[in-house]
Amino acid sequence: MHNSKEELLKLFREGILASENDSPESFEHRINILKNLPTHHFKNPIFGIKKVHADVQTKKPMLPWFAALTKFEYQDEVAIPLIQISPFAPKETLDHEFIHAIKAPHQDSVFEEFLAFELSDGIRKAVGPLFFDPWEANILMISALIGFFLPVFWGASGLLFLFFCIRLFYMRSLYKKGLKEIERHFRVQNPLPIALLLTEKEFRSLAKREFQNFENQLKKGPIRHQQILALVDADFS
Repeated sequence: MHNSKEELLKLFREGILASENDSPESFEHRINILKNLPTHHFKNPIFGIKKVHADVQTKKPMLPWFAALTKFEYQDEVAIPLIQISPFAPKETLDHEFIHAIKAPHQDSVFEEFLAFELSDGIRKAVGPLFFDPWEANILMISALIGFFLPVFWGASGLLFLFFCIRLFYMRSLYKKGLKEIERHFRVQNPLPIALLLTEKEFRSLAKREFQNFENQLKKGPIRHQQILALVDADFS
């Protein structure tokens, strides 16, 4: 079984993360399935991950507002990531999509997009994600396009855009607070690796400094807890 800190750290570097619901058997089963997928190099070192197991396809044409998409198929309830990427995508796009691939066991985290945007440059990294799901971008773009024929849709698209901006400001504030509390709580210089292993509920608890609630949630998944402690010992500063 992969339950020692050394093994769990090694798996993390391969982009295999324990979830809050993992039993030793379910974790072992997911490891075996993921290791049969193609292996890709993770270029950016900030998360401490060196490679990722996923299917990657170059796809064109894609909708012009998408550089790539990550979809999932399931084998025995294990999420199999399929990344479709445009040949014209910016250089950091594949690493961005790899974050979605490795976060598959934690399906409830809206902070996943913020973590993926840490791999961007300039204003994209500074501002963060306007959209948390591909359908949100589709709705905004479609309403804006319809506005060329029915001007009333310009107002609808404007309100949608305003909502996304307000949500981004609020969620980014929680995200930054959560990262700061990870640094303090675990006494690490780089909070990003540990942040990858947290659920949305846990991230919110940290951001609000509800530490007892956070600890109670964390200990429900003993394998994941051990993997987090392995990251603390490694301290990817």
